[in-house]
Amino acid sequence: MNKITNFNAPVSDNVVKYIKLRGLKQYAVAESAGITPHALCDSLSGRRLLKISEVDALAKALGVEPNELFQRDG
Repeated sequence: MNKITNFNAPVSDNVVKYIKLRGLKQYAVAESAGITPHALCDSLSGRRLLKISEVDALAKALGVEPNELFQRDG
């Protein structure tokens, strides 16, 4: 696990989880959040840091509260 992956977790893990739970497409969530699909892909795979403004926009796009994206399972 690289440093960016560590910084993005658990948000990136929860974004992936909510995308799957809701049966959404990653590109549609990215566009709804106002970020490029490429930027979201890079963020979720640890090649790019998520910005806090993007976390808020992603939460809205996924229909969850931002704090839900920071929760760790377990």
